[in-house]
Amino acid sequence: MGKKIWNVLLMFLNAVVALLLLFACLAPHISSETRPVLSLFSLLVPFMLLANIAFVIYWTFRFKKAVIFSALSLLTAYFSIGSFYQFRTEHPSPVQEGLHVLSFNTRLFNKYQWSSNPYIAEQIITFVTESGADIVAFQEFDVSYKDSFPSFPYRHISSGDNSQQAVQAIFSKYPMIHKGSIPFPSSTNTAIFSDIQIEKEVIRFYNVHLQSLRFSPNEVSSLDEEKRDRLYKRLKVSFAKQYSQAALVAAHKRDSPYRTILCGDFNTNQFSSVYYEIKDDDLDSFTESGSGFGKTLDFPYFPMRIDYILSDPSMKFVSHKNYQLQLSDHYPVMATLHL
Repeated sequence: MGKKIWNVLLMFLNAVVALLLLFACLAPHISSETRPVLSLFSLLVPFMLLANIAFVIYWTFRFKKAVIFSALSLLTAYFSIGSFYQFRTEHPSPVQEGLHVLSFNTRLFNKYQWSSNPYIAEQIITFVTESGADIVAFQEFDVSYKDSFPSFPYRHISSGDNSQQAVQAIFSKYPMIHKGSIPFPSSTNTAIFSDIQIEKEVIRFYNVHLQSLRFSPNEVSSLDEEKRDRLYKRLKVSFAKQYSQAALVAAHKRDSPYRTILCGDFNTNQFSSVYYEIKDDDLDSFTESGSGFGKTLDFPYFPMRIDYILSDPSMKFVSHKNYQLQLSDHYPVMATLHL
């Protein structure tokens, strides 16, 4: 009798997580500006995927028909929101031929000493210089290091100092013929773009840093109910801002007279409407050429991918690499394209 009740409870729980995953398949297509809670829900998608995978394994070994709940849910999720894990062999290093693009949120080169390592700034400079990148997009750039990359003679920096905004920068080995920015209302975050002449073609490069959530997982466990409610409201505001910022970037990108490559820290994962708003029909370097989970954030509970390199669909990604370096709370991402 006890075993039968246990199976019924498991089947009920299985049905719940399967339905939640199916609902998550709809979330990316519903604006988080009008329904910001859905962006919070999208952050839980990795948990739901893992839970459904666990149920598939469990029921398969038990030879129970209940396996169909999670199997169908996972299959639907795969075709609607993509894979959480890329089953391909990682390239040991970016291939030599093509355009090498590096995106890196440097956390201000350890300006406020988040790390006790006193050599982080020098290590970042060495890594970028030796990376083989042709174009580098920095988020949270410390302007005091603007002259530290002589191998990149062309640059576009969003601000002359770090006091007013989170500074974005684009450094290039190719000439920039035009520079611009996309201001985000009521935010210290921003997006910039540079039109870069690469041989006979001009490519527009975007560097985007969307609204930060300023959220630590430890906050939830250490807060009382009233403070958690305030945190939840704060996150809703941040998610709504993210979507409105994403919409601004997407509209600007659609009006571009050139093909585009976009790098950035979106501060949200690939299952959110924010990601889909910016991505549109673009290619994602990780989806096209990456392997594993593609983790880009030093997050303790599950692999979070919030940093991206996207390109016009007429281009081709031939490699993608995540560098597991402890130089920031983000990991650098490198992609190689054939234009």
